[in-house]
Amino acid sequence: MRQGVTDKARRVSENPGSGETALILAAERLFAERGIEAVALRHVNQAANQRNMSAAHYHFGSREGLVHAVLMYRWPDLDRRRGAMLEARSGKRDLRFYLEAFIMPLVEELRPRDEGNFYIRFMQQYERFRQDYAVARELTPFSVEIYAHIERLIGYLPEAVRRLRIGYLINMIHSVLAIAEERLGQGKVAPAEIALIAANLIDMCASALTAPLSIDTQDLLPGEPSASP
Repeated sequence: MRQGVTDKARRVSENPGSGETALILAAERLFAERGIEAVALRHVNQAANQRNMSAAHYHFGSREGLVHAVLMYRWPDLDRRRGAMLEARSGKRDLRFYLEAFIMPLVEELRPRDEGNFYIRFMQQYERFRQDYAVARELTPFSVEIYAHIERLIGYLPEAVRRLRIGYLINMIHSVLAIAEERLGQGKVAPAEIALIAANLIDMCASALTAPLSIDTQDLLPGEPSASP
């Protein structure tokens, strides 16, 4: 993304007026429901009830600028909460601790909001659209730190396996919570069930990251001899 567009999205997202906030929230919902590439700026203007049909372009420059505005609207606070969890623990910091520090602030995003809950489904769509790691590193330093600790704790695994499992982790987390988010909105999941969903998700992630290697996987590792036919 061009730096000028990023800077503009950041300025608006850090101190949005009511019109900009309406556009950001409308974009988050539409991107979550339809996919980012299926949403045009005119759709966002209409959903945000903007009389000026150039409002989204004026404030954010482009669809990509609006995508980054949604990220900047949510990410900094989410990352601050992860940082607070890291700083609050003085005892043992094991794999489950770091998974909790990453996942529980996301679970908090499922608390009912007046505008509805769409952030996690938006993030699923964002991962399909473009995963901008440079922006993620800039806006979410505590999240990056958590991932580094998780990778360190499974450092005994072969690098190829470790990289795959770390890569799968965010997809697993977002997939489970996105389904919960959608079902909450439909009334198919009760808010009281979220605690169990979250605890089980952490169990699943810990188990998946530390699962022993099968003989089949070992035979497929780079530098390892292939299994006999």
